[in-house]
Amino acid sequence: MTTEDPFVSTADKAWKDKRVPDLEDRLVRMLAGAASQREPWEEYLALDDLLTRLGAGAGHRLAFQSSFPVHA
Repeated sequence: MTTEDPFVSTADKAWKDKRVPDLEDRLVRMLAGAASQREPWEEYLALDDLLTRLGAGAGHRLAFQSSFPVHA
């Protein structure tokens, strides 16, 4: 797994308003460990707030996306 994988996977899940605690925990540990000087609980609060805001618009985004049929 690369450093980017948890970010990409979390972003994909958040876009659909899906929450995966194990994935989020891994991302929080990465952010708190190397990317910031904050404690894990601080990183979690910031991430939780961001994912909640992103997930709020998921219904509208997914409805818009599904309005375009896929043709193979």
